[in-house]
Amino acid sequence: MGLHEFGTIETYPPIERREDLRKEYLSFRDIFNFLKKNIPIIALSTIAGVVLGILYTLNTPSSYEATARLVIDPEQGRIVSQDATTGTVIIEAAEIASQVEIVKSEAIAEDVIRKLGLMTDPEIVNNRSWQSALRGLIISAIETVAGSEDKEQGPPTDEERMRRTMDGFLSRVSVRRVGQSYVLEIGYRSGDPEKAARTANALAGAYIRNGMNDRAAAAKQGAQWLEGRLIDVGRKAREAALAAEEYRNEHDITAMANATSLDQQQLAEVSSQMLAARAATADASAKLTTLSKLIESNSTDANLPEIANNPQIQKLRDDMRLAQTRMESLKDRYSTGNPAISAAEADITRIQAAIGAELRQVEGLYRSNLEIAQTREALAVQQFSAANSQGADKNIARVELAEIESRANTYRRLYESILQQFVGAFQTQSFPLGKARIVAAATEPFGRDWPKPSVILPFSMMLGLSFGLLAAVLRSGLDRRAGTSERLQRELGIASLGHVPLYKPQLSGKNQSNGLPASVLPLRSILDMPYSPFSEALRSVKNSLDSIVPANGSVVIGITSVGSGEGKTTIATNLAQLYQNEGQSVLLVDADFVAARLTRLAVNAAPDFALKPIHPAALGDPADGLGGSRLMRSARYSERTYLEHDPEDAATDAAIPVPLLTVEQTRRSAATPYRYGHLSALKEALAKLRRQYKVIIVDMSGFEESADTRAICSYVDGIILVIGNTRKLTIERLSDALKAFGRSRIALLGVISNRSETKPKRTLALLGGPSR
Repeated sequence: MGLHEFGTIETYPPIERREDLRKEYLSFRDIFNFLKKNIPIIALSTIAGVVLGILYTLNTPSSYEATARLVIDPEQGRIVSQDATTGTVIIEAAEIASQVEIVKSEAIAEDVIRKLGLMTDPEIVNNRSWQSALRGLIISAIETVAGSEDKEQGPPTDEERMRRTMDGFLSRVSVRRVGQSYVLEIGYRSGDPEKAARTANALAGAYIRNGMNDRAAAAKQGAQWLEGRLIDVGRKAREAALAAEEYRNEHDITAMANATSLDQQQLAEVSSQMLAARAATADASAKLTTLSKLIESNSTDANLPEIANNPQIQKLRDDMRLAQTRMESLKDRYSTGNPAISAAEADITRIQAAIGAELRQVEGLYRSNLEIAQTREALAVQQFSAANSQGADKNIARVELAEIESRANTYRRLYESILQQFVGAFQTQSFPLGKARIVAAATEPFGRDWPKPSVILPFSMMLGLSFGLLAAVLRSGLDRRAGTSERLQRELGIASLGHVPLYKPQLSGKNQSNGLPASVLPLRSILDMPYSPFSEALRSVKNSLDSIVPANGSVVIGITSVGSGEGKTTIATNLAQLYQNEGQSVLLVDADFVAARLTRLAVNAAPDFALKPIHPAALGDPADGLGGSRLMRSARYSERTYLEHDPEDAATDAAIPVPLLTVEQTRRSAATPYRYGHLSALKEALAKLRRQYKVIIVDMSGFEESADTRAICSYVDGIILVIGNTRKLTIERLSDALKAFGRSRIALLGVISNRSETKPKRTLALLGGPSR
């Protein structure tokens, strides 16, 4: 167990303390302790929730819901987009949502109400939605606060009756989309299952009829508009066509089948002829030039088409090759000048002359062809110039004619488009198609739709449990009482020395307390019942103190509380009796100069409580022993002289009295007769007596009773804080009391929870022995 000092205790405002607590982790033990502490509230809240759920289930009238399903035709609905790859029609979700709202519209509701005669149905007329009820309450409250006089109201009109009936009717209608499909589910709730099915089917039929009527009305209105538009566009198309023909006749423009004029066709033909003539001239000129170069170079290897196709030239070329071959052969056999070689050379010369003559004939033919091509080209150019000059005058007229014809064609196409739409609208008006069709008609439901115990009871139980947990959390958060030692340790850093249960007097047996008032019997607990739960708990506190007190030194322990009535005197007296009966040298000091309870007990009934005021001589010279040691000072036990008990007295049945330093003795030992001279006298007395006793227990006043407590705390080695009424003592009150010490270096040994409700361990009862 550690040693605490006031200098290490820090108190914070509740908000800062909560912020620090949020940083700590919750353990399963904390949760278990929280649930264990608040189990009555949670259980009662859960039971109350279940009871309310049962009462609601028993008192709520049964309602049945019948549903009819209809599917919207995507081809008839408004197509928002279409998949380019698959061609799948995609209808926007807003379109389906719009159809849902149309089913719940007032027009559909009015149609069904009038068809089924529901204006006199008491189930609907007497039923009002919670919105209407809330609106009525608000209006009534406003009228009451404003003090407006009630106006005399006559009988409701048909419109008012219809509005009220429609309000109750629509509160029973439900429309929802089935998944992501085109299917709508129309439901109606009623106390009669047959009426629910009939009304649901009527809603579906009214929706289909409403769609057909809307399409027929729209088609009729569209047909009327298209008819007038068709007449107007037809008239304009006819006027545009007549204007085009008049303009063509006026400017002598002949229209052909292919939408071009005669002049344009003639110009195109002459242009083609001129290009062909120019190509023929170029070809003839190229051939003539090539042949002339061959003749000048005396070459016989020309490959012109006319040469290649001339059999005479080809025969001469063959003869030429044979003559050359024979000439080469003769040169190999004979010498130059041989008559055979001369004859061969003459033959070759003759053949070359013949080939040249043939080529000159071909050259004459090429020259004749070139002249013909040039003549034809000149004629084509002359014709093209004449046609071009003739059509240039009509070009501007053709541009204007093209614009007039374009306008006429536009009106014609517009007329045909409007005509097709008019035919479609007329067909729709004659045979309207609905947007939806019924796929599953409503039938009588087998079971009720509401109330459902399987839903209400778990929900009410969870709701009650939630309210219970919320109440427990609020109670725990708002409860600032110092109830447990864990809370003191967590919020103030003060350790606990133990829990002392409420004192219970002995019901049977003999004791030495006969004749004493019941209010003072707890002061004799160690004497009367040494093994009672109270005594056992106090012995546990003593063991905790022994672990702090040095084995070879003396200690002065102060016992105090925040206020009066905490039981500090009872703890101090019994703790001194416990040390005394264990054979230790102990002294009890009454430092409560406000109440002086121990002093009064010593004067009136000291033997009954085993108290004995010390002899005045025990104080000795007040100057001796000033400045006694503190708890942690390293003084040796052998250097002090302690009062020992007589063994013969310990063997007797009479209780050994505990030495007591009374308030009067302290005041008489004061050197000066000042008002607060008892404080210095007490300090000197403790310094003197601690050399004679090993344990000195000082019973002080409460923090809130006297400022003497703060001064006396500086005289002792450590103090014990007794908390007797945890239901009234809050953390803030204890924190404010500790703040009075500031940063004083005063040791706080711990806290004793007096009158604790902790149940004692029944060890002997578990072993078969008697229980106390």
